[in-house]
Amino acid sequence: MDSQRHSRSWMLVASIVLAGGLAAGKARADIYVHVMNCADMSTVKVNAYDAKDGVRTTPASSGEISTGNNEQFHCAGEGKGYCQMQFKFTGNPDWCYSNSPDWLGKHVDSGKWAVITGFYNQTEETCDPAVEVLDSQPTSCEAVCGKCREITGDD
Repeated sequence: MDSQRHSRSWMLVASIVLAGGLAAGKARADIYVHVMNCADMSTVKVNAYDAKDGVRTTPASSGEISTGNNEQFHCAGEGKGYCQMQFKFTGNPDWCYSNSPDWLGKHVDSGKWAVITGFYNQTEETCDPAVEVLDSQPTSCEAVCGKCREITGDD
C-alpha cells in the first residue's frame, strides 16, 4: 500500500514537471511574421528580435528584401505574441534626398504582414521606412499603395 502511494506521488510530480515544461515551451515557441518590400527601387534590412529582448543586439532572424519581394521572419513570442522588428533601407536610395537611412522599430503580431510602402523623413536628416501592418498577405504592392514610393509624416 505504501509503495502504491509512493509511486502515485512520483507520477504526480513527473506529470507536474512535464506539464510545466510544455507550458514553458509554448511561451517560448517561435512565431512568424512576414515582411514585403513595396518601396520602389530599394532594399530593406530587417531584424526580428524576441518579444522580451530588451537589449536587441543579436536578432533571432534577419535578412534583406529587395523591391517586390517578401520573406518570413521568426522570433520567440515569449507569451507576448509578437516580434520586435527593425527596418532600415540599405545604401542610400536616391529618393531619400541624401538623408541617412535610419532604423524604424515596430512590434508585429504573429502571422501579420509588415509592408514597406515608402519612406518618411522623421527628422529631415534621416530616411525611415514607412511600414503598414496588414492582417493577411497582400495580393500585390499595387493593391497596398498603388505605385509605392514616398510617404511623409507619421507611419
